[in-house]
Amino acid sequence: MTRRRKKVLVVLVIVLLAIGGFAWYWHATAVDRQVDALLDEVQEDEPGLVERWLIKLGLWKDRRSRRLPDEVADDLAKLGPSAAGELIRALRDRDRGVRSTAAEVLGELGDARAVEFLIAALKDESEYVRLSAAQALGGLGDARAVDPLIAALKDENAFVRLDAALALGKLGDPRGIEFLITALKDEDRWVRINAAFALGELGDARAAVPLIAALTDEDENALVRRVVAFALGELGDARAVEPLIEALKDDHGTVRGHAAEALGKLGDARAVEPLIAALKDEDENVLVSAAQALGKLGDARAVGPLIAALRDEAWAVREGAAWALGKLGDARAVKPLEELLGDDDEDVRMAAREALEQLRGAGEGKLSEQR
Repeated sequence: MTRRRKKVLVVLVIVLLAIGGFAWYWHATAVDRQVDALLDEVQEDEPGLVERWLIKLGLWKDRRSRRLPDEVADDLAKLGPSAAGELIRALRDRDRGVRSTAAEVLGELGDARAVEFLIAALKDESEYVRLSAAQALGGLGDARAVDPLIAALKDENAFVRLDAALALGKLGDPRGIEFLITALKDEDRWVRINAAFALGELGDARAAVPLIAALTDEDENALVRRVVAFALGELGDARAVEPLIEALKDDHGTVRGHAAEALGKLGDARAVEPLIAALKDEDENVLVSAAQALGKLGDARAVGPLIAALRDEAWAVREGAAWALGKLGDARAVKPLEELLGDDDEDVRMAAREALEQLRGAGEGKLSEQR
């Protein structure tokens, strides 16, 4: 091909691009043009040969920026529902950065028109687009996404699987239970963590036994068992009481703390004495969780140990104990709480004041009887 013919071909391409661009610009709304300009900022691909030539000639602008994709996504979300149409179109863009950002923002806009297109994006060649689509579908809350998200639990990429698990938890559809239970055995710990969290959100009793098994598995990662303990508290199943009591002796403080919180939610009196014992734990966070759990259980056996905890060297423990004593409503706590009004920590003083208000609000007659 001669140089002259090459020039003619380039000019022809430019003309065709110009015609196409003009046609789009003519029909596009002002919002569409804003969306397109912002999405240009998140392009990952280098400009093509023709585009680079046009940029060099000053006929085309390279709009890629150094801004973070999240910043661009925030600006796109501010455009509101009118941006949804152009964002849906962008899900077919050749650039994965554009497709991923479009999927993310569509989840924030909450437009049901995007559901089918986001479901299709779960099969995108890029894992970044697939995980953005999974996150978006979880936010949209449309039941049409349940089965596709269940299928995404088997995606080759762990990040896609963990986002699919979280999305199923948000959707709240029981069809996801059995598949999330299976995901508790996933090879990736973060997928197992998100599966446990999702099962807690769903609150289905079928998850109790598998979650208990994960809690008591000594080979399981501590981070996983921590979230499992949380999930069991959300389920409210009495079968979890004894395993959670046993978890108060776990080697990891984060597991012990979440077990204490869960026992407070379950409200079973069997947990009172073990939680009182946990008030002597070496981990400050466990002490706080145990104190608050005892306040929720409302058992008078905890009054004395909680009063003793008001003298703990950690301000968070003193604050938690004060809160719990306010919940228990026992007059024996009045004087110790009054002494706490002079505590060095402002949060502790506030907790003591609120606890005293609760105690006195219960009625002077009740307090007199207890005295």
